[in-house]
Amino acid sequence: MARYLIAATALPGHVLPMLAIAQHLARLGHEVRFHSATQFQAQAEATGVTFTAFEPAIDFDYRKLDQRYPERSRLTSAHAQMCFGLKHFFADAMAPQLHGIQKILDGFEADAIVVDTMFCGTFPLLLNTWKKRPSIVAIGISALPLSSRDTAFFGTALPPSATPEGRQRNLAMNNNLKQAMFGEVQRYFDKLLTASGSPALPSFFIDAMITLPDLYLQLTAPSFEYPRSDLPPSVRFVGPLLAPASRDFTPPDWWHELDDGRSVVLVTQGTLANQNPAQLIGPTLSALAGAKDIQVIATTGGPLAADLKLTVPVNARLLPFLPYDQLLPKVHAMVTNGGYGSVNHALSLGVPLVVAGNTEEKPEIAARVAWSGAGINLGSAPPSARQIGDAVRKVLSEPRYRQCARILRDDFGRHHALTEIADAIAIATLQQPATTKAAAMALA
Repeated sequence: MARYLIAATALPGHVLPMLAIAQHLARLGHEVRFHSATQFQAQAEATGVTFTAFEPAIDFDYRKLDQRYPERSRLTSAHAQMCFGLKHFFADAMAPQLHGIQKILDGFEADAIVVDTMFCGTFPLLLNTWKKRPSIVAIGISALPLSSRDTAFFGTALPPSATPEGRQRNLAMNNNLKQAMFGEVQRYFDKLLTASGSPALPSFFIDAMITLPDLYLQLTAPSFEYPRSDLPPSVRFVGPLLAPASRDFTPPDWWHELDDGRSVVLVTQGTLANQNPAQLIGPTLSALAGAKDIQVIATTGGPLAADLKLTVPVNARLLPFLPYDQLLPKVHAMVTNGGYGSVNHALSLGVPLVVAGNTEEKPEIAARVAWSGAGINLGSAPPSARQIGDAVRKVLSEPRYRQCARILRDDFGRHHALTEIADAIAIATLQQPATTKAAAMALA
């Protein structure tokens, strides 16, 4: 059996898939050490793995980011806030993340290190090629942001194009926007790396997150990602990583109503961008109020703020949480802000989507939903009740959306993410780090 160190950026959307991987590897008999913020310790230990907390400098609660970085909230644009986060939440974390990993490796001889996309503490290990290290495998927990001659710059949410004209557009856009939008961030990463004795990044920092690791395992199927003719062989699609099966679920007394012939519409804002449910949940409840052929289930991802009031119509129910493995098989359409895990889970069951995402990478996920034909992208601005209502009725009434969603379902069904991840990591541990990309090519 092998020894694996799994390190995860301390955000739920990053930690939860990594915990699922850790639990699966532990159940296979491997020795697993999990490394993240203290607030995730209980969840990690419940999976049967050993937990080591982050260094104190980065061991804080993600829900207190505004208190920790008050200057971020004073920035006037979303792009400025994003760049601030990339520099001070991700780049600044490299040194303490690396120190934490090195301390663990002093007493835990790991065969491989497994990280999420944005965990940058392994950059120095990957860049200092003369130093011996374990194989490093990264997990793609969101839409693939890798630059390509066939895709527009990640973040523009433009569809791909592999025509000669499209490739010319893509090349110019990628070159220009990397510098214009993120040149300062790139220089910040390189400054920190070179100051610590590591080489600068060999490519755009986002691309480096994908191309530097020995293997990069993307948590979806190829049909839900833009095709790239220049995709590196170290990038593999392993299928969606779905939420684990719920245990001890007791259906509420109204559960039978989900099978009464009405269409069931789920609306959710996920686990992070849910501070203001009025952005999406409120308009959806309003849009579908009184619809006799529709019932709405709204999940908030947590308790509502005491001062936030939502009117819940008679054909709707508002709850903090329902397990997706129980609920989604009964859902006919989902309204979402575009969280990668929930979108993939819905599509794995052939559920068409209405997406309105305006934070993080969610506009890109929404764009992929529209590109695949499995739903409607309402754009990045908060939608009106009328826009949501029209879109929901369209995906429910026009068969093409469900047909496309079912094509994705069938493609997803050809994968078993946890098995494929375990197999890929196992092969990576048998290779010297310099040759693991050849192993990925053999597996493809």
